[in-house]
This record gives sequence, structure tokens and C-alpha cells, in this order.
Amino acid sequence: MQDYEKLYKSLKIEYETYQKFSEQHIQELNEKNVRLEKSIDSLSNIIEVSKYINTFFSSDNLISLINDMILGILGVTYSTIFMIENGELIVKASNIENMNINLTSKEFVHINKGEEFLVNSRKPLKQTGEHKIDIHSIMGSPIKLREKFIGYIVVEHNLYKFMNIELKLFLRSITNQIAIAIENSLLYKELEKINQRDPLLGIYNRKYFFEFLEKNENRKLNDKFAIVMIDIDDFKKVNDTYGHQFGDKILINTANIVKYGIDKNDIFARYGGEEFILYISDFTSEDNVYSKIEAIRRTIEGSKINFNGRDESITASFGISFFPLNGTDLNELISKADDLLYKAKKSGKNRVLSGNIFKI
Repeated sequence: MQDYEKLYKSLKIEYETYQKFSEQHIQELNEKNVRLEKSIDSLSNIIEVSKYINTFFSSDNLISLINDMILGILGVTYSTIFMIENGELIVKASNIENMNINLTSKEFVHINKGEEFLVNSRKPLKQTGEHKIDIHSIMGSPIKLREKFIGYIVVEHNLYKFMNIELKLFLRSITNQIAIAIENSLLYKELEKINQRDPLLGIYNRKYFFEFLEKNENRKLNDKFAIVMIDIDDFKKVNDTYGHQFGDKILINTANIVKYGIDKNDIFARYGGEEFILYISDFTSEDNVYSKIEAIRRTIEGSKINFNGRDESITASFGISFFPLNGTDLNELISKADDLLYKAKKSGKNRVLSGNIFKI
């Protein structure tokens, strides 16, 4: 009987030991599963963040969109993105009212060093925004592109210990995505700029000119504007006589004179060959437009172009049409400006004909 009792106690001890081991092992597995699920969730969020950012990388509001995304995903009270411009950290996006950014001395130290930080305090670290909200949790992460420090993100919360290591790691992952998106955005804008410009003259090309007008004039049908067609006189003859290098110098000189003679809101483009087109949207009267173009014509006429030790001069002819005075359709206005340019050529060249004076 005693042998059975000893056996029972031995088996019971073994069972209890096994049970404790099993429970401990199950607990460890559960904890691993929780960590794995969090990692999967974090990875999924990073993938979604990457998709979101890359969807809008060509947007002019990319930084603001990223800041809104950070607010939504992290659930923080405030988020601010700084970017380096001309050697200085500039606030590019924030949900803090009036962009009134209040950084503590500790934040300045971390930001200037371009290093991560995570601070929690039972006592308010600072007060942020118009409503002076007490901030108890702050986290910052540098934005680096191939180890080059290009910006910084600071996020804040009014709850103590809201920021933790997991959020810190997640924010670090986001900044990597942001850095790539910003680089892509800069490359895209550079490529877009190249595609918009004439490679020789640096002014807009014909394609961009029409894209701009289609995008903008549909919304401003009641506003008046002018179309100016410009053509260099006897350009083919000059090209054939002196060569294409001299022809290029003439084109560059003419484009520069027109560029400096127009306003910042005017759109100037190469129409083709030695012909240019100009869109003027901000003027008080048709006579003022005529005076502006006449001044450009006189400057071109008086300019000298040095080539092989010789100073040569050229002239240009101009045709101006006005919306709605000479038509309500863009193609019609271009055609009428072109007709006036043709008449200027036929009547002696080196002159300006305007739709408000010379009736077509």
C-alpha cells in the first residue's frame, strides 16, 4: 500500500512539475505570438505608409500629407516636420496652431546633433499650442538620406508615457520611408522642370505652355488676358550666313530680353524655331500691354550680339491678341496673334501690331 502511495506522490510531483513547465512554455509562446503579431502589424503599417507616401511623392504638399499621416497612425497630439534648407532647419509642416513651435532646450540639443530621443515626464515638459496643452511625452527622430541629415520629426502627446520604444522604432522606420520619398520628390520635380523647359534657352517649351493655359484658363473665363506671338526677323538668312552658333546666340539674347521685360506672372515659351509665344494675364489696359511689348521690341533692336569680333544686331516682329476683345477661344486668339505677326512681317518687320489697334 505504501509503495502505491509513494508512486502516487511521485507521479503527482512529476505532473505538477510538467504542468508548471507547460504553463510557462505556453506563456512564453503567447508572449512570442503577441510580439510577432505586433511586428507583423508594424510591418504592415510600414508597408501601408510606404504605399501612401509613394502615391503622393509628386505632390507639392508631400510634407504636409506625411505630417497628417503621422498624426493619424501614431495618434499623437502634435507632429512637426523640419527640413534643412540653406543649412538651416525650417518648419515645413505642423498641426500646431500658427506654426508656433516651442522647443525645449533638450529638444534643441538632440535635434542639432541629429539624434533620436524619447522623453516622458509626470510633470509637464512644456505647453504647446494656443490652448497651452501640457505635454508629458515627446519623441524625435532624424530624417536621413544615406547618412546625410536632411530633416527631423518631433511628435508630442499630452499623456505621460504615451511614447515608448515600439513607437520610437516605428517612427524610425517611417523616417526612412520619408527620406526616400523626399529624394524621389526632388528627382521628380527636377525631371518635371527639365521636361517643361527648352534646353537651349531655359524658358518654357510649347508643351508646358499649352498645359498651363488649359489648367488655368478654364477657371478664369471672365478674366482678360493677352497672347503675344514673337518672331525674329530674317533668322534663316542670318543662320545661313553666320552659322548655327551665331543663331543660337541670337535666340538666347532675344529670350533673355523678353524674359527681363515681362512680369513674374507672365508665361513665356518657345513656340518653335525662332518663334516665341507669351501669355500676359495681369494688365490694366490693352494699351499698357502694347507699351510693354513695344519696349521689348526697341530693346531687341538696340542690342548688339558679338560674334567673331563683330557686333551684329537683329530685330523681331510681334502680334498681340486679347481675350475677350479678339476672341473667346485660345486657339482662335493664337491664330489672330499669328495673323497680326504675319501682317507685321509683310508691312516692314520690326514692329508690333495689336488687336486693339489693328483690326483683323
